[in-house]
Amino acid sequence: MNDFGLVDQVSTFALVMSRMAGFVVLSPLPGTWLPKQARVALVVVLSLTLGVSFAPARSIPFGLELAAAAATDFTLGLMIGGAFRLFVMAADFMAGLVAQASWLSVPTSMNPDHGGQGQALGQVSILLALLLALAADVHHVVLSYLLESFRFIPVGSPVTLTAGVLPFVELVGRSFDVGMSLALPVISISLAAQTALALVSRVAPSLQIFSIGFAVLVVTGLVTFMASMRSIAEGLLRYYEGLPPFLDEILLRMMGAA
Repeated sequence: MNDFGLVDQVSTFALVMSRMAGFVVLSPLPGTWLPKQARVALVVVLSLTLGVSFAPARSIPFGLELAAAAATDFTLGLMIGGAFRLFVMAADFMAGLVAQASWLSVPTSMNPDHGGQGQALGQVSILLALLLALAADVHHVVLSYLLESFRFIPVGSPVTLTAGVLPFVELVGRSFDVGMSLALPVISISLAAQTALALVSRVAPSLQIFSIGFAVLVVTGLVTFMASMRSIAEGLLRYYEGLPPFLDEILLRMMGAA
C-alpha cells in the first residue's frame, strides 16, 4: 500500500466518522441514554465498517480542506439526527402544554436528555414517543437514510447546507402544531374545569377555591391524559409517517436536485 492510499483511507474514515458523530449527537436514539463512552465506541465501530464500504467523492489531503469537508459531513449528520429528534419532540411540546394547563408542571425529575431537571410528564411523553418509534421501526428508517446518504452524497461532496434550513424551520412549526392538537383534549377539559371553579367561587366566596381547584385540575388533567393515550399514540404514529418524505426533501435540496 502506498502512502497516498493510506492517507486517502484515513481521510475517508475521518469524514465518515464526522457524519456518524453528527447523527449520534442529535438523534434521540441512542441519545444521552447511553454513556458517552458507549456512544463514542458506536461511532468508531460504524465508521470503521462504513469507511471501507463507500468510496469518497474525491481525494482530500490533510489540512484545512479536510477540516472543512469534515464540518460539512458533521452538519449533514446533525440534520438527519435532528430531523428524527424534532419528530419525537412533538410529544415534548404536547407534554409542556398539558402540564401548564393542568398544573402537572409541578412534579419534576432528572432528565438525562437535557442534563438537568425536567417535567415528569415530559419524561413520560418522550419515553412513549421513543417506544412508538421503536415499535413502528422509525429508527430503522432513519438509519437506512443515514447509510444511504453515504451512497447518494459521498463524503467530501460539495453540498448546499443552507438549502435545508427552511424545511427545518417549518418542521419546528409542524411539531408544535401536532403537539398542540394532541394536547387539546386536556386543555379543553382543564379550561372547562377552571370555568366551573370560577363560577363556584362567585357563588360561594367563602370556599377555599384555590386548594380545591389545584386538586381538581390535577385529577381532571391526569384522567383526561390517560383517556387520550390511545389517540395520542395514533397521532404520533401518523406524524412519524412524514419523516421519510422530509428526509428525502432535505437531502435532495442539499444535493441541489430540488
